[in-house]
Order: sequence, then structure tokens, then C-alpha cells
Amino acid sequence: MSLGVGGNMNGYEQVFDSIKKAKEEGIYTVYVGSNPYFGLGRDPLKSPDDINSFTKGDFWKKQIYENDRLLVPMDYRCTASPTGVDDYVFYKEGGMSWTVPYIAGLYALACQVNPDITPEAFWREAFNASDIISVDNNSQEKLGKIVNPIKLIEKIENIK
Repeated sequence: MSLGVGGNMNGYEQVFDSIKKAKEEGIYTVYVGSNPYFGLGRDPLKSPDDINSFTKGDFWKKQIYENDRLLVPMDYRCTASPTGVDDYVFYKEGGMSWTVPYIAGLYALACQVNPDITPEAFWREAFNASDIISVDNNSQEKLGKIVNPIKLIEKIENIK
């Protein structure tokens, strides 16, 4: 669910009742605030395939990061545009709602290579397969662990 859900929103209780029911039926639900991940920014002039291109996310750039969450891409994205079927648009700043589809996609890939994977095992392996990135490419100050999708899927595929 690519939306932050707070206690003062209409339907808040119904949303969490639905998530609870889904969990009881064996359906894993990812939503903003559901797990230990956080979104990253990126230098738009560098390749998104280079982990050194990632930075603190734009909306939290000035905050101190506690370094305890798995970091995933969030800002500086090119996507299909709402203006037409042949159009693309580049967004400088995303938000945590942009991390949810990324995590859901990783979990879907994990389920394809290992249908028995649990959310707990997925998160454990996601942290274990992550790479360390630095603040502003400065090796002196570590930013945290960035998800490594290739290593993650390889590790999950090899779980017996």
C-alpha cells in the first residue's frame, strides 16, 4: 500500500483491520511504516546502478540518520507520465510512498525464486545481502546499508 496511514485519517482502523486479516490469511502487506526501510536520494548525473550515486533522501537530507534501516531508492525517478501513453516524466523528489512498490517488487521476485520465503526471512536476507554506503561519498561517515537486489535474490534462491 503506497500510502502513509496515520491515526487521524478517515478509515485508519479499517485499513489496519484489513492488513491484519490479510496477514491471518498468509498475505504479506507492505505499506509506509510497515518495516525497517527508508528512502534514498540520488545524484541525478550518476548512474542509478552505482551505489555511490545514492545520498540521503531529499525530504530528510538535514536530519540525522540513525543507521538502523535498510535503504532503498526513492528520489530522482523517471516514470511513465500521466500526460500520455508515450510520455515519460522525471521526478526530483519522491517520498516514502515511492519505496513501497520497490519493496513489494523485491518481495515478489523473492517469492518467484523461493515460494516458501517468509517476510521475516526476506528482511533478514535483505539486511545480510546489503552493501554499505557513505554520506556524500565520504568513506569516513557511513550512511547505512543499501539493498543489493542481485545479492538478495541469489541468497533467497539458495535458502533450503
